[in-house]
Amino acid sequence: MKSDDLKLEELVDTSEGWLGLKGRRLVLIDSRTLAQMRKEIAGSVGMEQARRILTRIGFFWGQADAAAMKRIFTWDSQEEWIKAGARIRSIQGLAKTVISNIHVEDDPDSFMMEVIWNNSFESEQYLEVEIPSGDPICWMLLGHASGYTTFCLGREVYFMEEQCRAKGDRICKAIGRTRKAWGNRLKHDIAYFEMEDIHSKIVKLSEDLKQKQRELARQRQKMALVDPSQSREFVGVQSPVFRHVLELANKVAQYDSTILITGESGVGKEVLARYIHNNSRRAKGAFLAINCGALPDTLLESELFGHTKGAFTGADHARTGLFEEAKGGTLFLDEIGDVSTAMQIKLLRVLQEREILRLGENLPRKVDVRIVAATNKDLHKQIQEDTFREDLFYRLAVVEIHIPPLRERKEDILSLARYLVKRYAKRLHIPNLRLDSSALDYLQAYHWPGNIREMENAIERAAVVSHGGVILPENLPLTVTKSLDGFNRFYPSDMTLEQVEMEHIKNVLKKTGGSRIKAADILGISQATLWRKLKETEQN
Repeated sequence: MKSDDLKLEELVDTSEGWLGLKGRRLVLIDSRTLAQMRKEIAGSVGMEQARRILTRIGFFWGQADAAAMKRIFTWDSQEEWIKAGARIRSIQGLAKTVISNIHVEDDPDSFMMEVIWNNSFESEQYLEVEIPSGDPICWMLLGHASGYTTFCLGREVYFMEEQCRAKGDRICKAIGRTRKAWGNRLKHDIAYFEMEDIHSKIVKLSEDLKQKQRELARQRQKMALVDPSQSREFVGVQSPVFRHVLELANKVAQYDSTILITGESGVGKEVLARYIHNNSRRAKGAFLAINCGALPDTLLESELFGHTKGAFTGADHARTGLFEEAKGGTLFLDEIGDVSTAMQIKLLRVLQEREILRLGENLPRKVDVRIVAATNKDLHKQIQEDTFREDLFYRLAVVEIHIPPLRERKEDILSLARYLVKRYAKRLHIPNLRLDSSALDYLQAYHWPGNIREMENAIERAAVVSHGGVILPENLPLTVTKSLDGFNRFYPSDMTLEQVEMEHIKNVLKKTGGSRIKAADILGISQATLWRKLKETEQN
């Protein structure tokens, strides 16, 4: 058997109160719970000991998986058995694992394996709650890969993470070698894999961890694994500027023209792309997305165009690329401004000829797919700097849709916040969760540099730390509350919100020399809204 033959539906069996991997019981644990577990352990025993604990847990996990794979399947070779570990990590949702290089010979000490972990659950969850780390943090993944391969080879193999998204790298990449092959380079990291000094701490924490697992299992029984109602939607859109965006999106959705979506990070570019797909004649086809800036050229080319067996080192089988997989549907190319000039040439050819070349092939293949690209970069500036091809830009931007940042559509803030409160009330099982009126002022006053993504994070955080289902200002992140607190230093606390608003409008008008056009632009509202507010003040 080959590692690529492993299928989720064939491995996992389910029944009431039971989830198993070919007879070996599993328990589904939410990644956010694992992130909280990491935090709790670090808070109890310190970061160094936390790393030891989680690395060892991953190591035991990997050994158990390797033993199960040996027991259940007959492998074509030892190499296929080892490669199955990468496949298992992908199936289990730990990370989409890509083996970029592997060397297995008769001499075990010559073993070398290089893997890339796309969408590592550890780096993803770490970045949601922490600032970028100075060190790699995919500890359980390192432990799992090391434990699995150690069991397969029959001698100590350890993986070390050379790149990690949690510390600002584009990808998570690790290399595995035997202890002998690593030599002195392993001197510091070996401590994280050894039992020394952590056994008692694991015993102390085990009961708490078991309790968390039992609680999560109860929650999982009550929740559907997939809840379509949790997808993002354009709810309560009130701002004229964003209504225009949706009107344009609905128009262009009816045609197969290539679309370029621009806007700051977090404004919902992928959400809009999916909205266009769902309202198009291609809605029954697949919607596939890829972050072009997250992969090096070689991997990106393989992901997009596919490859033949033997096209490069590690290409042990032919693979279909996303351009072919999205046949009849839509392919979303996110962060298109980050691709290299060499890759830009290849993408241009696809857009011009509507055909691709798999790596290792000479004959082109026709593709039937709609392209929607997105970027937060200024492509016009990049064209001037010769870092982005002008001809590719015009192929991509047949229709360009710009999503304004949240600070430019203040009218949508409250309706969006209320929608998110409803979402997290359901997701977190907090009945009657609501925003206190005092919290609304802070949400409206904040400029939201991270846009909708930042608001999602702020609302979820506030919901988690709230008491009695009421979100108060103190439950919001400090970055949000300090904006209005700073504002209150300039205006008396006994002024009504209406009075403060009017005072601010007057100050902006003074600053612009009475120009209502400039004032409306600074305030982030339409001229009609500004005129109405001034009229209401005159009448009062």
